[in-house]
Amino acid sequence: MRNVKIQAVLGRARGAFTGFTAGQRAVTIIAVVVAVVGLVVFAQWAGRPTMTPLYTNLSASDAAAVTSKLSERGVAYELQDGSKTVLVPADKLDQARLDIAAANVVQNSPEAGGYALLDKSSLTSSDYQQKLTAKRAFEGELAKTIRKIDRVRDANVILALGEDSPYLDEQTKPTASVQVSMQDGAKLASGQVDAITHLVASAIPKLDASAVTVTDAKGVRYTDEGGGSGGTADAKAEQIRAISAQKTTQIQRFLDTIVGPGNSTVAVQADLDFDNTKVVRQEYIPVPAGAIPLVEQHSTEKMTGATGQVVGGVLGPDNITVPGLDQGTSKNDYSKDDFTKQNPYGTQTTSKDLSKGAVKKLSVAVAVDATKAGTYSTAELQKLIAVAAGIETPRDQIQVSKLAFDTKAAEAAKAKSDADAAAARQAELIDLGKNAGLVILLLLALVIGFRRSRKQTEVVDLGELPSAEQMGELTAIEPPLEYQLDNEPLPVIEATPVDPQSQARVLAREEIGSLVEEDPDEVARLLRGWISERS
Repeated sequence: MRNVKIQAVLGRARGAFTGFTAGQRAVTIIAVVVAVVGLVVFAQWAGRPTMTPLYTNLSASDAAAVTSKLSERGVAYELQDGSKTVLVPADKLDQARLDIAAANVVQNSPEAGGYALLDKSSLTSSDYQQKLTAKRAFEGELAKTIRKIDRVRDANVILALGEDSPYLDEQTKPTASVQVSMQDGAKLASGQVDAITHLVASAIPKLDASAVTVTDAKGVRYTDEGGGSGGTADAKAEQIRAISAQKTTQIQRFLDTIVGPGNSTVAVQADLDFDNTKVVRQEYIPVPAGAIPLVEQHSTEKMTGATGQVVGGVLGPDNITVPGLDQGTSKNDYSKDDFTKQNPYGTQTTSKDLSKGAVKKLSVAVAVDATKAGTYSTAELQKLIAVAAGIETPRDQIQVSKLAFDTKAAEAAKAKSDADAAAARQAELIDLGKNAGLVILLLLALVIGFRRSRKQTEVVDLGELPSAEQMGELTAIEPPLEYQLDNEPLPVIEATPVDPQSQARVLAREEIGSLVEEDPDEVARLLRGWISERS
């Protein structure tokens, strides 16, 4: 049964192909050949294994050794990036990596650096060689870690480690520089730069993130003096634009609800502080009245002199007091009170690190259409805007003015917008009419094809068929004289000449009918193309 259906399908296809013209046959053959070639190419592409990097940044000698070992193992491989990257099928990656590691053929590539250098150190090496080897190991490990960041093709890390010496008052602080090579001309994002600086700073003792410099192979510097990506000119400008745009949008939305859209304009310029600032503030807290003092001291000192005591006299020639000369009597009394009181008090110390990019000043200019401002005064609008946008005085500056707006440009823009909207609606209606006409033509073509495909059958009542004897008797009966044929040859009637154009039209109708029956979708596509060309 299945073979019969297949033969029927092949027969219909053969009949349809024989009914094609020479051009249609050529196009069909070419389409079949292209389809077969495409299927073969697709099958080859689908059956190709997914290749993944086995090693990157290989030296020439290491690349040759790795590919030789893969060839011995019968593993397919590909070379990229100037023979520095070796690709192998993903399903054989782990085994190939184990085989290469067991053979120990990678010696001079960056992948072989890092802590592997410490395994090659000798007991006879000097202290300087040991320190240098340790520094190279740190650099190699950091470079391998940075290469794992998205779209980073290669990385090189150079460390300048400070030397701790007890004979120096000021120790040299370590610094680091990182150079990256990106894939396909990409650039490091701000978050990636911060990640690299903090990664290197966290791996090296006493290394601050501000002492890490990140550049790329094109000489673009991603870090500033502070070591952060936010210090670059592009990042600063972008942050200023973002804050200015955010404040402008906030104020503009607020004004649109008051005076209506298009009746005000706002301009905001932000001034940001990108310095690393630390503020330390110490306050003394006063004690409440009546608090008990911490320390209270009260001391009294008194002294009384003798009565009648000579307190003075006349000196003689030899600076000797002359006796007998009574200058009078004196009473020497001395009194001193000392009172000390220390009241309790408290202190509060506040330390604050100001983040980079903090707002230093906002300059806000607002212009409102005088005819649309209504009863609002400029002072009232200025106060409302300051509260709504978080304007701080006297740090920020805001100016609100009522002006006469030039509405010609706005009216022209509105008229153009209305015209564009009307044209768009008209185009939609035209497209809708085209689609409706196409559907109608397609339905008509389908109805015509369906009616032509129906076979008209007539039921003829033949009655009872004669038997074989009756048929023999009928053949023996001679026809009447008027129906008897003469032996004379019949006259030849010349055929009426056929008009070539009429015959072509008939053939075209037949082909169109057969095309509608066989492939109505193709007919619909052709009709849609004709309508589009005429419109």
